[in-house]
Amino acid sequence: MPVERPMFDGPVIVVGGGIVGLSCAWFLHAAGVEVIVLEAGPDTGGGASRGNAGAICPSQVEPLPAPGTVRMALDDLRRPDAALYVHPSYLPQMAGFLMRFARASTATAHDRGMRALAQLARGVTAAYDRLAEVGVGRHARRDGFLVVHGDPGAAAEEHARIVAVAATGVCAPPGPLLGPAEVRAHEPLLGDGARAGFVIPGERWIDASLLIDDLSDALRGAGVDVRTGTPVSAVHDLGDAVEVDTPDQTVAGGVVILAAGVWTRDLVATLGVKLQLQAGKGYSFALHPTHMPTRLLDLPDAHVVAAPLGDRLRVAGTMEFDGTTDRFRPERIQAIVRRLEPLLGDVDLTHRTEEWMGPRPMTPDGLPILGPLAAHPRVVLATGHNMLGVTLGPVTGAVIADLVCGDGPEIDLAPFAPARFRR
Repeated sequence: MPVERPMFDGPVIVVGGGIVGLSCAWFLHAAGVEVIVLEAGPDTGGGASRGNAGAICPSQVEPLPAPGTVRMALDDLRRPDAALYVHPSYLPQMAGFLMRFARASTATAHDRGMRALAQLARGVTAAYDRLAEVGVGRHARRDGFLVVHGDPGAAAEEHARIVAVAATGVCAPPGPLLGPAEVRAHEPLLGDGARAGFVIPGERWIDASLLIDDLSDALRGAGVDVRTGTPVSAVHDLGDAVEVDTPDQTVAGGVVILAAGVWTRDLVATLGVKLQLQAGKGYSFALHPTHMPTRLLDLPDAHVVAAPLGDRLRVAGTMEFDGTTDRFRPERIQAIVRRLEPLLGDVDLTHRTEEWMGPRPMTPDGLPILGPLAAHPRVVLATGHNMLGVTLGPVTGAVIADLVCGDGPEIDLAPFAPARFRR
């Protein structure tokens, strides 16, 4: 069925060529909209897109702020190897963010955030399936996750949480709790520190770099104008149109989608808008075990996941706030390795390749920022996905396309509105 042209003149400009931006571009093009993609880097998929573990995990969609999270962060302030680490010199600049984070860490706020995110989580599988129909992301694995704990009590608590999440229709129910011998029988790679766990069937994972390539190729193959090496320095709302400034020219359109990760805050600043976004840097590296796991391993004790991607096992995790987007700290990799030692047995942890760091766009309430700016309705934001960019990228694209095309998304966007951070 032909799709009617949206009620605006000019193309939609998507700023940002990561998973979220490319997903927005793909779903907009599929809806019959002319799209221009502007990516600052030399290739698509910069920022936090290519080097993560690629977990597609509706079961794990929840806000980072939660009861106990602030206490953990305060206890770990003097530990540079902590899984959640704020550099002491950056604390003054993060004061406002951390105050909002603390307010979002109550049980009531966390529950409210869970309900909001569940709306998106229920659309994850359908969005990925729609992409797979045209060959995008068909290499995704669907063998489920193995959640591994050192403490059987902690495993039982998380198992109960996943049972409750599954009851909302977000994911499949988890399998039975497994003891030490059973969990290691599932994956002989596991070490003696793996004493309990369970399988979440049906959860998927994907090589995020290949997903980026698939999306880029699909867009270019369909004739979409994807421009790399094209940073945007300013956004202008003209009332009946928009313009964005690049080094070579000003690009005009009917609507602009800002999906530039943490750098979105700099773009909206040119419109006089202050956005609550911080770069929470995540790290990853590849291991090369003799026997590759058959499933993605979720290792909460180490605060990482380990995803089998072809001939290597990508380990990704940790969260660092230091006010930079590009500073790589080798000690963060070493901290992950130390936490992995009791959990992984049959692998040489000193043989590491593909060491990487990416700045995740973090919000103080753990929810993405989706929708138009209140004073600039032609400027639409799609950012702030925290640690869930791969999981929520395609469904975000579908939601933004519905919003821009005037169909109206099927979910309530109020919890994700950019204006929620106004004082």
